[in-house]
Amino acid sequence: MKTMNMQLAPQRQTGPIVYYSSGLFENNNSIYRIVFMKLPDDIWYVKAPFIKMMLEKVFDGNEVPYWVTSLREIFIRKQPHGPNQLDRTKRNNGELGFPKSMIAFTHKLNRTASLFERHSLSYAIAKIHNIFANNVSRLNEVLHSWLCENQRGIIRYFTEKFDQEALLIKFKKDLNKTFKAKRVINTDIALDYFLLDWDIKKFVRNDIGLNHWPENELRYIYRCAKRVPDFDTITKSGNKW
Repeated sequence: MKTMNMQLAPQRQTGPIVYYSSGLFENNNSIYRIVFMKLPDDIWYVKAPFIKMMLEKVFDGNEVPYWVTSLREIFIRKQPHGPNQLDRTKRNNGELGFPKSMIAFTHKLNRTASLFERHSLSYAIAKIHNIFANNVSRLNEVLHSWLCENQRGIIRYFTEKFDQEALLIKFKKDLNKTFKAKRVINTDIALDYFLLDWDIKKFVRNDIGLNHWPENELRYIYRCAKRVPDFDTITKSGNKW
């Protein structure tokens, strides 16, 4: 009987989930911070609505935290702190692809709890990882709903390789592995590192509740003070597609 010595290929390491948190904004009785969440390529198909759905299931019957309700998918700036232009990959036919995006949420606390803001944010991030790494029963339920109702394009992409049962197993395995891996947190990122001008204005107006730039925190919004646009003239149509 002939035996063969076979060397297994080393398993590829899962990249970390990287968080970027902004500086701290204050207004009235509240403090705010935007947190950006960059997922590794292994789970490129996971978007903010899915993570939000999973978290809402976990908090079912209890008050859902503000940071969960604020979870959203944002289009990102082509160049950090650069021109107000979306990041889009050019396809082989020369056409521009869909804008690149990432997940973001707003962490908000009452001003009286400001001393515990960092601790509260760490808890929120740990909550996300614990849910996707350990809450298998909830994950099965949400994955099924997500695939059936919200991600038809993802289904079409994978159907040549997997049936639905195998697809659920693959996604669960990918998510479990990724959220158990190392996470990296970067702090005090100016908002124009990722956000376009219109999205920055929406945050200032809708979350903080101001109709002008907060002068004391302007350094947390635009890294370069010389290229701060006029607040009143910023429009959604000003985003360069």
